[in-house]
Amino acid sequence: MTSEDVVTRRQASTRLPQQDEREVLRELKATGKLVAVMVILSYMYGDLTVSRQLTPDPRQHSWLLMTSPLPTIAACLLYVATVTWWGPRYMTSRNPLPNLRKVMMAYNAFQVVFSARIFWEAGMGGWFGSYSLLCQICDFSDNPQAVRMVHAGYWYFFSKFVDFTDTMFVVLNKKNKYISLLHVVHHALMPVCMWYGIRYYAGGHTTLIILLNAFVHVVMYTYYLLAAIGPRVRPFLWWKKYLTALQIVQCAVVFFQNMMVMFGECAIPSVLLVWVNGMALLFFILFTDFYVKEYRECIKHKA
Repeated sequence: MTSEDVVTRRQASTRLPQQDEREVLRELKATGKLVAVMVILSYMYGDLTVSRQLTPDPRQHSWLLMTSPLPTIAACLLYVATVTWWGPRYMTSRNPLPNLRKVMMAYNAFQVVFSARIFWEAGMGGWFGSYSLLCQICDFSDNPQAVRMVHAGYWYFFSKFVDFTDTMFVVLNKKNKYISLLHVVHHALMPVCMWYGIRYYAGGHTTLIILLNAFVHVVMYTYYLLAAIGPRVRPFLWWKKYLTALQIVQCAVVFFQNMMVMFGECAIPSVLLVWVNGMALLFFILFTDFYVKEYRECIKHKA
């Protein structure tokens, strides 16, 4: 082999990762554009239906971020632009940020505690006994239990902004291939949907998602916390695929719970039921697609 052949091979091996990286960046940009459109369409739906048919909850008039949906919309669009365009390009010529492991462990531990508290408050606000799965209207009074549910919903809404940090860690670690459509859609749409849900109907039937998702997040961030510890705990993380299955079940439960109300006699605003069911169906499809690609195809390759 001549020296020219060696140089050629080295140049080819260098070009291939660069080409792969450019392809990932192009896909991320396309994902960002799609999700940005979905965020805007969600805002338009909320503004044209929910805000025009329902009355804002008077208990929240002075609460941070609750006077207008625009700051939430702006934050979601900024998040999308940062994790699908600016952040990955900024990191292209830089090494992964060092010493992130301890920060990630602290963050995941915080999320476990935060999610567990939201789960408890949503349960004590009604779902641990007094709420009905078949038909539960919102209590807009100053009853202590009703107020407890409002606060649980608000802090759940606030937690959706904290969740943005998940993707920031991925960007700073230069693992852009893990920033999937599912990942960005989930993080970008949830604050928009929850703003309208909490602002106009902070209690009752549609808050089951708060209880279920908070529980899922306790399990999920426990997994992330263990994974961040290092290789010595990886043999105990065999249950990752069951976490995805839990997320799929969560979406299915929410979908069918709302379907029962839509075809029954219950005074739950239909504009909210349609929105919640649309989101549940969207995430059910995306999580199922991820499960099939991530686990079923891995089994085929091993076989």
